[in-house]
Amino acid sequence: MRIVSLCLPSLGVILGLVLAALAPGCNITGYSIRAPYDTKIKTVYVPVFKSITFRRDINIMLTELVIKEIERRTPYKVRPRTPRRPTRRSTGTVNFSDKNIIVENPFNLPRQLTSTMIVIATWTDNKAEEKKAPQPAVISETFNFYPEDRRVGPGRLLPDCERLATQIVNMMEEPW
Repeated sequence: MRIVSLCLPSLGVILGLVLAALAPGCNITGYSIRAPYDTKIKTVYVPVFKSITFRRDINIMLTELVIKEIERRTPYKVRPRTPRRPTRRSTGTVNFSDKNIIVENPFNLPRQLTSTMIVIATWTDNKAEEKKAPQPAVISETFNFYPEDRRVGPGRLLPDCERLATQIVNMMEEPW
């Protein structure tokens, strides 16, 4: 009985020291509670995305949503092009935007449709010491919708563009 009472405090002390060593910075384990964005970057420039599709203003809608998503989720500020170069730059091209009928009713009217968009996006670091061409990322999004919900025109592509904007901003996160 006496041996057990001597071992328990030493085991508790060892466990407490291990937890105290890992808890404060968490840099030892590679985990952190801070936002996963680079703190050296302060400003971001987002020009209007290019579009090679026949849908009007889809690139402008996507650019506005990317800017709103950056300012909502990241510590960065979106700046217009100025003589002082921003720290990072985003470019993108809407390559494909299509709508297909999935289900038809007996009168050949659409009951369920799907919208697909494909965007190529890149983030360029303007302050990097090694200037190398950034790798573009191909991002695609598919969204099912119904004509009964009364969304027509570019408004029905809004959920697609919102998801694409979220994925483009996710590209800014630092790797673990």
